[in-house]
Amino acid sequence: MSGQSRRTAALAALIALLLPILAFGAEPAAVAPPADAATQAKTLQQRIIEAAEDHLGKPYFFGGRDGRTGCRGVKRCPEGIDCQSLIFFAYEKVLGKRWGSFSVFPSISVKRRELGDPVPGLSGVLREDLEMKLLQTGDVLFFMIAGWNLAADPSIYEKDGVQYGVWHTGMVHENRDGEAMVIHARPGDRVVIQPLSEITFEALYVLRLPYTQLPEKGEGKPPQQPRSGPTETATTAPSP
Repeated sequence: MSGQSRRTAALAALIALLLPILAFGAEPAAVAPPADAATQAKTLQQRIIEAAEDHLGKPYFFGGRDGRTGCRGVKRCPEGIDCQSLIFFAYEKVLGKRWGSFSVFPSISVKRRELGDPVPGLSGVLREDLEMKLLQTGDVLFFMIAGWNLAADPSIYEKDGVQYGVWHTGMVHENRDGEAMVIHARPGDRVVIQPLSEITFEALYVLRLPYTQLPEKGEGKPPQQPRSGPTETATTAPSP
């Protein structure tokens, strides 16, 4: 064998020896995730909150439905957003249920479990007894005041003979070290994210979706309800 042949054979043997070592220490090739992987990884509650964030900054208007169609007796709904339409629109975008299918009456909505199930320990609790750390992202909040507008909608919570009526609604945006941040259409203002401790209420009723991903399809749609409800009466709503 010539000198050139021996050198070539030695180099080939060296490469064969090193290949397993190099392969063992090499970083695996990156695999691009599917385009919708990030969306799939998010919980249903996170997606609902993101849908609500689309309306941040929009002006508050009692009975406002963002100028959409579907309000009874008018060609187009009022512009602006109120506390209920913010939740209805977010649920519509993520769950695919038409916003007009949700009841505007809390007593009916709770009974039908349209926005979630009552949360044990939070489905009727006085402000001073509230454990804020129990609140989770996406929870629907009914803010209540003693005797509020009970002629329009029955109370969903009673304590020591006192009936509490819903005056306002919102959703938990996130829980920051025990301080719940709420996304809501603040009466007289706009859609904002605000600490729960800054919002007016005497008692709270909390609903939570019992699942974190979309359930199987096939559920029937509840009948359409009137476009504006008993909460946040235009002239007497307390300051949030």
